[in-house]
Amino acid sequence: MGIIDRFVDGYLKRKGLNPYPVTQPKIQGVNSAILQQYGADSYVSEGYLSNSDVYAIVSFLARKAASIPWYVYQMKPGEKAQTALNQYKQLSKGLQNKGAYEMALIKRKSAYEENIVTGSPLAKLLENPNSFQSQDQFLENLYGYRILSGEGNIYGNDGGIDGAKFVELNVLPTQFLDIYPDPKDLYGLLGYKLMVGAGIDLAKDQVCQWKSWNPDFNADTRSHMRGLSPLRPGWKLLRMSNNAADASAAMTANGGAKGAIVPKAINNSIPSLTPEQASLVQRMVNDRVNNKDQKGAIGVFQTPWDYLNFGLSSVDMELVKTMQMTLHQWCRLFGLPVVLFDTDSSSYNNYSNAMRDLITNTIMPLNCQLRDELNKWLVPRFGENVYIDFDISALPELQKDMEQMVNQLRMADWLTFDEKRVAMNYEERGGAYEYSYVNQGLMPLEQVNMDLTIPNDQIGNMANGDSQIS
Repeated sequence: MGIIDRFVDGYLKRKGLNPYPVTQPKIQGVNSAILQQYGADSYVSEGYLSNSDVYAIVSFLARKAASIPWYVYQMKPGEKAQTALNQYKQLSKGLQNKGAYEMALIKRKSAYEENIVTGSPLAKLLENPNSFQSQDQFLENLYGYRILSGEGNIYGNDGGIDGAKFVELNVLPTQFLDIYPDPKDLYGLLGYKLMVGAGIDLAKDQVCQWKSWNPDFNADTRSHMRGLSPLRPGWKLLRMSNNAADASAAMTANGGAKGAIVPKAINNSIPSLTPEQASLVQRMVNDRVNNKDQKGAIGVFQTPWDYLNFGLSSVDMELVKTMQMTLHQWCRLFGLPVVLFDTDSSSYNNYSNAMRDLITNTIMPLNCQLRDELNKWLVPRFGENVYIDFDISALPELQKDMEQMVNQLRMADWLTFDEKRVAMNYEERGGAYEYSYVNQGLMPLEQVNMDLTIPNDQIGNMANGDSQIS
């Protein structure tokens, strides 16, 4: 029975239904698990499912990150390729620097073959992680948990054979995953447990825990071994935002801002109403104005009337400001330029620049972290000289104007012609194209046939302010 089937069975059992019984061996020597403060279930229920801003931001980031395809590449032999790989990894983490994108492409193509590996078991697994999810759906699920809860956990099914190749990959729900620490190691762990039903124990090498940095170090609770969700520092903001949304919904359900119908002054005198007259007016207003089936109907009154609009109270006005403010705060917490969600006051150029900032400052760091985790955890299982990487060229926001790129490469005399061809997505030519060339009017200093030694009798003149050398 697969991990998903066992999870479903345990979940049904917890709900009081009758699944097939699941029995798993207990992790020995462990008495407590590391739980997240507030709990990832709160991040899901009170954050993603109850707050429209959180939902919009998390889903937007997850879909954007998941839209970048991942492939398996064959590594080139030799230390030169390894050095180029290390340089590419560093460059890809800081693409906001000028020219870093083009240089990253050059180093990447020096590290591994450009043609992707398609027939290996690892390539097939990456293309189809499991039987019910495509790569895009799998990645959106993984990124969603990582962004929302601070953790994205992948389970590799090895068919029950230790050290075997994984046959499928599944994203584990963070709100149901506990971590069991090693009591002898502040950063070590013994295993994981999927907390449904009787619980499902998972070996530590079967789970890839991709988490954010958590400075909440605690030697007793080991809280630092769980990822830090943006909702934890933003917990008060979340409660305030949800309360403001509830108050706004209640105000809307009650008809919004209130007013009153009062008798109109006649000859500087305001007539008084008997209780019977006031009741009659109220019934007429309810019938002609407040009745949804009679909206817009004309009422006939014998006495002139005025309408006194109460408007929005100071509390109501602050509620509107709070709803506007929280969106900006959420964008800051999740690393999202607010321009992307506030396009009314922005131009297309501002939006384009904001998208580039989002890619370089938020999406790329996430992808680089995941790339390093997969190559550390997944590739050794398959024993291949390959490298898992996302297709950096699939990001149009990072691609500069072709003319600008040509001009930059023309001035880059330290690059060989082949390196420039690679940057422009052309094949290498070899031969003379493997050398760097400088402008025709320049030549190395050591080739200049002139004596630059300053005679001793000239040193005194230079000290007196004479810069001429005779």
